[in-house]
Amino acid sequence: MSASVHSITTVDCQAAGSLWREAYLEKLDTIMDTLESRPMSHLGDITGSILENKSGILGELAWGLIACHQQELLAQEILTCPHCGKLLKKRGAHSRQVETLVGTIRIERPFFYCAPCKKGLYPMDEALGLAPEVRQYDLQDIEAWLGSELPFETAAEAIERCTGQTTSAHTVHDATNAIAQEITILDVCPTREEIEAKVKRFSQGKFRRPVLMLAVDGANAPVRPEPSGRSEKRGKNDWREVKGFRLYLLDPNDMEHIASWHQIGTDEDLAASLRQIRDAGLIDDRNARLCVVADGAPWIWNRIGEIFPNAREVLDFYHCSEHLHKVAGAQYGKGSREAREWVDATITRLFDSRIWHVLSGLECMKPSSDEAKKEISNLMSYLRQHKERIDYGRAKRGGYHIGSGAIESANKFIAHVRLKRSGASWYPTHVNDILKLRCAKANGLYDRVVELYRKRDQEKLRLLRSSGPEGGSPNP
Repeated sequence: MSASVHSITTVDCQAAGSLWREAYLEKLDTIMDTLESRPMSHLGDITGSILENKSGILGELAWGLIACHQQELLAQEILTCPHCGKLLKKRGAHSRQVETLVGTIRIERPFFYCAPCKKGLYPMDEALGLAPEVRQYDLQDIEAWLGSELPFETAAEAIERCTGQTTSAHTVHDATNAIAQEITILDVCPTREEIEAKVKRFSQGKFRRPVLMLAVDGANAPVRPEPSGRSEKRGKNDWREVKGFRLYLLDPNDMEHIASWHQIGTDEDLAASLRQIRDAGLIDDRNARLCVVADGAPWIWNRIGEIFPNAREVLDFYHCSEHLHKVAGAQYGKGSREAREWVDATITRLFDSRIWHVLSGLECMKPSSDEAKKEISNLMSYLRQHKERIDYGRAKRGGYHIGSGAIESANKFIAHVRLKRSGASWYPTHVNDILKLRCAKANGLYDRVVELYRKRDQEKLRLLRSSGPEGGSPNP
């Protein structure tokens, strides 16, 4: 429940607007005197001086606009307590300094205190939607945006150089994790309606449904154990697999990205994420032909079979060809003409749906060494395991991708670029926070995610304000 405003002052908005402009111009005149007293030989001198005084110029302007448009709240003398309904009298005006992207703003706002509820109330804070921290949402936004792209120290320096606002690596780190903490996979993905619109656009003028590709893969990231406190000894570095997928539309002339998702976790964690987007209707297999492409990792195909039993499955061609080259190198010698000829002939048979000819040939092959014997046996087992996923010629004719390059590039762009830096070693939870923001960016939904964070944060504050009596101070 929000506090009710009772003003005993009649506000003349036109007069108030004139007054704040006069006050601002007077302060601006003082700032201009300071600026003009400095050397202004070059353009860099001029812009540098303006940037140094940005808080004074824009901060005062922001406060003037607040004072003009929130006159009723500034003049408020009586407030109805949202908890007990008691009428409260104003107990003076308290000053609060907030840091924003345009500069530091000092806000003078009325303060009310309810003794029975033991709560201090600032109705203007709620009306302006202020964050509980000194640093406001617009500044947290840019901190998280840069923190998800750059090392936190570099991000802090970039913010200071570009905006004149002083920050620190810890502040950037905290803002990044705060915004990402409660993000879910559905928050960083387009809505069902948005995906259906894309599928419909892809379907126009086509005689068959477009292809909806789901590429799945894993990539390692440097991590360390999470201690219970900052002062504890740093744990030993290790590697954990970042499992992820990429969903995109495909036709002979075009490809359109829909969503990427990456996370450190088990195969069941990724399966749970895939079930979430399936149950939310984001996998439109009614209006598109769903195809899953991945390498030979058993955890991928076991989960895909459970979640998307009707999807077309394709084993990554390049991963398969690596196995062929291993056999050829062991049997005929690496780089030899015989090895190249055998690989080319085998690939041709696989494209021509003749996997049984390949298996028959491997059974008849006489190993030239123990290593060759081992590689031949491994390849036969591999091909039998994936025999339904190796019909590459038919897959190509159907318009499907037979390679997992789309997810490989997503691994590099979303995970490797930020996580695999010299000396980097992450807590797994912080890795996932960074990945959420980077997925939101890749999906074109970063601004939506930040706005969702702001709304959730404001809702928490409203619930806190509307909760029952609790400890407080008449002068917080």
